[in-house]
Amino acid sequence: MKKGRPMARRFRTLALVLLALVAAPAASAHYVDLNQALHSRDTLTVGIALTGQPFAYKRDGALRGFEVEMARAVAEAHGLALELVRLPRARLAEALAAGEVDTVNTLALEAEPEAARTVPYLVVGDHLMVLRGNPFRIREAGDLAGRVTSVTSGSSAERFAHDLNREFVEAGREPMHVHSFPDDRWTHFPVSMGHAHGYFTRTVSAVAADADPDSRNRLLEGVFRPVREVGFAIRAGNDKLHHAVEHAVAAMVATGKYRRLREAHGLPADLSPYR
Repeated sequence: MKKGRPMARRFRTLALVLLALVAAPAASAHYVDLNQALHSRDTLTVGIALTGQPFAYKRDGALRGFEVEMARAVAEAHGLALELVRLPRARLAEALAAGEVDTVNTLALEAEPEAARTVPYLVVGDHLMVLRGNPFRIREAGDLAGRVTSVTSGSSAERFAHDLNREFVEAGREPMHVHSFPDDRWTHFPVSMGHAHGYFTRTVSAVAADADPDSRNRLLEGVFRPVREVGFAIRAGNDKLHHAVEHAVAAMVATGKYRRLREAHGLPADLSPYR
């Protein structure tokens, strides 16, 4: 009962077309002069809001994480220095619109900024979490029929659970017993205590719990509903920079660098827009 990925399909063509571009001798991004499209000469200036491990976080005084490494890889592809500007979430769209930065990370936002275009590097949405060791042997969404699950009230994860229940009922199966909690921090407790078979939560929370060695829960790959794509937002009209970032990401996908970077940060395959 894995959900379809209409958003991801839009970008398969991009990766395939640019695979030929990567192989061509004239494809090297180093020969493209981007300075007229940049805030600072020979530098890619990226506005970053913290999104948590392993996406974008601060440790030992430095910004780290998958989003930071993606920005670094794009800068290196074009022979540029990288300047990371840490910003609060509420300032990202404003800084981009004002030209204070060349691009910002949209994972930190609820939606793409106005008058911007995004080159995606992740798909985010809602996931199923189960007890570590999977003692209830939940392998796919269908295994949840008649089982007990928990959600955060009013979240997209709650809608995911109720949509699954409608599918169960339509198929003549028993629906899940879905318990709603008022805050995300409480939602995992029934599963952690062994009283429920799984809980639904958003990508950032799911990945953080999965990576935490002290967490009693883990992410079950394959039970995932995509909600939106996130990545580098670039001002609309800055086509030269948009194409340059797009080509750099496509080259990473075509050569396997993107996959290796995603796996190095423990991000499941479900989160790739390029499948």
